[in-house]
Amino acid sequence: GEGVIVLRPPDRNEVRAALTRMADDGIRSIAVVLAHAYTYDGHERIVGEVAREMGRFDEVALSCDVMPMVKMVSRGHTACAAAYLTPKITAYLNSFRKGFDSGLSNIRLDFMKSDGGLTPVDDFGGHQAILSGPAGGVVGYAKTAYRPSCDGGDGMPVIGFDMGGTSTDVSRYDGNLDHVFETTTAGVSIQAPQLDIHTVAAGGGSRLFLRRGLFVVGPESAGAHPGPVCYRKGGHLAVTDANLVLGRVLPEYFPSIFGPNEDEPLDLVGTRNAFKELSGKEEAKGRSVEELAYGFLQVANEAMCRPIRNLTQMRGFDITVHKLAVFGGAGPQHACAMAKALGMSRVFVHRYGGILSAYGLSMADAVREEQEPAADIYEKVAGGGDGEDPSKENREERLRHLAERAIGALEKQGYSKDEVIVERYVNMRYQGTDNAIMIQEPDEKDPDALPYGDAFRAHYRREFGFELDGRDILVDDYRVRAVVLGSVLRPSPP
Repeated sequence: GEGVIVLRPPDRNEVRAALTRMADDGIRSIAVVLAHAYTYDGHERIVGEVAREMGRFDEVALSCDVMPMVKMVSRGHTACAAAYLTPKITAYLNSFRKGFDSGLSNIRLDFMKSDGGLTPVDDFGGHQAILSGPAGGVVGYAKTAYRPSCDGGDGMPVIGFDMGGTSTDVSRYDGNLDHVFETTTAGVSIQAPQLDIHTVAAGGGSRLFLRRGLFVVGPESAGAHPGPVCYRKGGHLAVTDANLVLGRVLPEYFPSIFGPNEDEPLDLVGTRNAFKELSGKEEAKGRSVEELAYGFLQVANEAMCRPIRNLTQMRGFDITVHKLAVFGGAGPQHACAMAKALGMSRVFVHRYGGILSAYGLSMADAVREEQEPAADIYEKVAGGGDGEDPSKENREERLRHLAERAIGALEKQGYSKDEVIVERYVNMRYQGTDNAIMIQEPDEKDPDALPYGDAFRAHYRREFGFELDGRDILVDDYRVRAVVLGSVLRPSPP
């Protein structure tokens, strides 16, 4: 690890004076980020104590609590996101609770985090909520579409395809949830465990354009109001309209809730007229209504195929051995075309596809994560090293300590220690690189083996196509994920 020498602690009076000026300026939430707080958090905690003693701030977010990782800029962005979003979420939760008897004071209330796990309402922070909605969908298809071979299933990994009104979310599941630990959302880098979900701006409401002879889909959206042309509210041509014209949306199966008075069916005639008007333009090059609609759907499908290829082929996985699990309001309309374009032979359409994110929430695991930064050498090979593991004793001790903290937190929530499954991870990279990979502890029983190193090299080779021989393998972080399994949908007997 790294040694720390304290040259001068923060002066509480100076800190209080600075915070007073901020409060006088109307600031009500603060994020505290100090350069070395990832390894020594004492000074950040002094600032936090002073801020809370003053009682003038709604939220005080310390980067050492939010995400104790090395990179100061991303850690600072994450703390700022927590300071900004947590009061908003707290206000919403308070409003939500007031709608129930006794404010749900005696009822357990959990919320979904971006990592796909449930956490108590009092431990739910803004930085954990960035992808909490799509995360429910990932859990939903992971627990219903994936059938491990050990349970008599096909063992095929699954691609999740969640197509809604304005965007499409895609992800991958092979028995383990794929997480990323640094993402950029709206230009802000967030360091927090999140499911690896890729989003593309193509959905049922994505608008359709002909520009300089090209078919263009989105990113503009028709929205819910006025919506696509078929909603009878003076809307814009959208992907839903193309599906309607081609017979993939059947008006007779939809209630009469459209139009200004919300009492009319979907407008097929108006939609065809809008496409006919588009076909009369020179850029349409004489194409029929159906040809235009089909062309737009081809463009939309290709835009949605790209992130799926990034999740599979770009990472060394054979996309053809996956099955496609489609859900969301528009997912099944594009399922077969997407599967054909990707070379996939099996499609899974969930009967609760329209509400799978909510359904997944009901089956989600309770999760507690603990993580600490490190500066260890896992495998020493450079400079005459013989591949020894100098971090083993420290690694085992720190992972054990993190596991105890995580299990203790779940026990406080009312779970039994016997219910908890502990997953151990090491964040590793080659010396001289910045590409750290979080490696889960392999099922390796040989005490003399270096299982994390073997798994790291295999992952690195699959993703980048090569290994860096002769370089030490370093440890940046230790992480523990403690899980209490939620419910799992079992297939009905034949």
